[in-house]
Amino acid sequence: MLHVRSYIVGWFFASIFFYIMRETGVNGLPHLDFTVPKLILFIPSFAVFSGILFGSLQYFFEKYLFRKIPLWKLLVRLCIDQLLIISLLTVIYYFAITAMKMNTLSFWDFFKSPSAFIYYLYVFLVNSTLSLLLEINRLLGRGNFFKLIAGKFYNPKEEYRIFMFVDLNSSTTIAEKLGHLAYSSFIKDCFYDLAIVHNYNAQIYQYVGDEAVLTWERSKMKSVIECVDAFWAFDDELFKKSGYYKDKYGIVPEFKAGASIGMVTVVEIGDIKKEIAYHGNTLNTAARIEAVCNMYGEKLLVSKKLCEELVKENSTYTYARVAETQLKGKRGITEIYSINRPVEVPVEAV
Repeated sequence: MLHVRSYIVGWFFASIFFYIMRETGVNGLPHLDFTVPKLILFIPSFAVFSGILFGSLQYFFEKYLFRKIPLWKLLVRLCIDQLLIISLLTVIYYFAITAMKMNTLSFWDFFKSPSAFIYYLYVFLVNSTLSLLLEINRLLGRGNFFKLIAGKFYNPKEEYRIFMFVDLNSSTTIAEKLGHLAYSSFIKDCFYDLAIVHNYNAQIYQYVGDEAVLTWERSKMKSVIECVDAFWAFDDELFKKSGYYKDKYGIVPEFKAGASIGMVTVVEIGDIKKEIAYHGNTLNTAARIEAVCNMYGEKLLVSKKLCEELVKENSTYTYARVAETQLKGKRGITEIYSINRPVEVPVEAV
């Protein structure tokens, strides 16, 4: 889980920083006798415990409460819960350092000392900082925040990537039926459920109206089939939530997708608002393929090049050449292939 891993790493470095600050003589902190063996044992253990605790809390709030209450209420509830957990963590911290004979203060003296406030404040600031970094990472796309800081995309570079354009079927009809406010809420819910693609290492590059653009860096994929798995997992997620959509909107959403693979250029653009942008024929091809899904009555179409990579891997998917056509805005002929799951044959009654 990304949240837990991030919190564990964050708390590992925060614990080291706290130790360094205490050793350099910060006023108000009692002296704790950290020997090297105790330090090696205590810091990783504390980081793992804190990471699991606070990372799981953050994940729970985002997954189950984020779209149910406004952001400001979410933050207030998260702060209250964090303060309660920090209190528990401080108690655990006291008994841990006492058991390891690194503390000589009584329980009451420990909590009424100035250090108690410092512990509370430090833990709260660390968690707030980690939460903020996770939110920034979500805004920029998973992993892109640290790439921006490192200046990885300051100059254009090439990457071999898969791009998939995922678009809502009958969007105009749905928008007219629901009205713009309900339609916006409808799209918000759909793209909330699209988060399942993260389980298949997808990055959400852009949201453009009722369309989302997914991407995978080929060298970092466990298997190229992940891009196909991601789309059908999203399709299954919408099917599971069909009752929710039917009750709330009177419509069950259906999406189509087009995908392609190839070299693209990635670069950091913008001044007032920075963004990581991808350019290249691969994106254009994927977008044009998605645009003809309805023409051929298919949910998922891919380019020939991507299909050739997919068929090399063992899977239960079925592949079929749909057409050789000249896509809008592109020169030459493009071969398009459909990808479907095998049709389950019903068992005959005996």
